[in-house]
Amino acid sequence: MATTRTSAKAKSEVPAPSSDVRKPLYASVGAADAAVEKLLTLPAAYGTEVRRISDRVSQIPAQAVRVPVQVSSAVLALPITVGSQISDLQGRATELYNSFASRGEKRVAGIRRSPSTEEAVKRTRTAASQTRAARTSTRRAASATGRAISDAVTQ
Repeated sequence: MATTRTSAKAKSEVPAPSSDVRKPLYASVGAADAAVEKLLTLPAAYGTEVRRISDRVSQIPAQAVRVPVQVSSAVLALPITVGSQISDLQGRATELYNSFASRGEKRVAGIRRSPSTEEAVKRTRTAASQTRAARTSTRRAASATGRAISDAVTQ
């Protein structure tokens, strides 16, 4: 019979609130859900993107003439641009993470409420109950067999 032992270290640790533990899971589910949604739109967007790229290719010669001036302006504005982008980055990352977590939580809740999931949970509980009953029956049979052998030896 296996026993569960907890170390002194494990007893002294304070468990993390369940929302803190679940949020990364929800965020990963939400990110995967968003990726699948984007992938499903690719076939529809393909024709539009090809036309857009063709239009842009025809404009390349006119744009190439302006490149030296644009590069010079961009280099001069670089410190200000980078500074504003860095200050905005953390807020955007937090916002994106929270939106993925929210999306993932909704997706997981939908999966939990689905009839197939509810049926799987019901069957798992039934199987666990039957396993416990079989374990109890096996122990009793083994104990009875041990007593019978012991009684037979002593007679």
